[in-house]
Amino acid sequence: MRRVFRNSVALVSLALMLAMPAHAKLQILASIKPLALIAQEVAGDQAEVTTLLPITASPHDYPLKMSDHKRLRAADMVLWIGPELESFLARPLANLPTDKLVTGYRLAGLHWPEMMVDGHHHGSHTHAGKDPHLWLDPRNAVVIAEAIAERLAQLQPASAMQFRANVQRFSTAAALLDGQLARQLESVKEVGFAVYHEGYGHFVGRYGLHQIAYVTYAPERRPGAKHLRELRNLLASEGECLFMEPYYKAQGMEEMAESLQLRIGFLDPIGDQQISTYQQLLQQLGDSFLTCLADRSVH
Repeated sequence: MRRVFRNSVALVSLALMLAMPAHAKLQILASIKPLALIAQEVAGDQAEVTTLLPITASPHDYPLKMSDHKRLRAADMVLWIGPELESFLARPLANLPTDKLVTGYRLAGLHWPEMMVDGHHHGSHTHAGKDPHLWLDPRNAVVIAEAIAERLAQLQPASAMQFRANVQRFSTAAALLDGQLARQLESVKEVGFAVYHEGYGHFVGRYGLHQIAYVTYAPERRPGAKHLRELRNLLASEGECLFMEPYYKAQGMEEMAESLQLRIGFLDPIGDQQISTYQQLLQQLGDSFLTCLADRSVH
């Protein structure tokens, strides 16, 4: 009789457990893929990380859909760089609780590059000299990861130690990557090049590369005739490589590169479908720089 009773209690308990909704994972919504890659390594299996923008979309100007607004409201955490990069998000995020947001551009401890192009200091886009593409310096990726971990620990205190352990692993891997990239790019630091848009200051500055020009400040802006003449003169005097981006067609740039006997490389600061970790993203960028800058067979 006791056995029957115990079995009955066990069955009732099991039924109640099955009837209860499973503990929902924390929902993290990152504006762009690089931030999602960092967040995933910090959150591990304790959260579901999704990306707001498709990889082919520009973070500078993106038309939000109604479904995007719903995703922003439903997320436990929204991770973005800030209005300096994703200006289209400033208004919808202003309506969300501030403790729901992690704004990368505002974090303490970030490293900011000093960019010099054509002998003058230039800021990126219109951002008062501070390039918002923070994630292209591994040290900044660690700062972002630490901020994510602390916010996750507030949302889910029981997993705080796990989040912090994940950050430590991420930090160690980022430091190793940083050193590897520095060694890899040491031999091409003096080779002059131009980038398609002025968004690589953190990477260029960290590894001391010799960027002499850019095609345009922002991908959406078409360069003017005067700027193109200046660009051509700079590349003719000390340029070896012109870097394009996979989702933008710069009219006339291929012809300019061919006429000046420049090599053409491709840089992807966001990461395509094959990129699944932050380390892969930065390593691919380093490989792209090295491939174009190290090959001097044209000259």
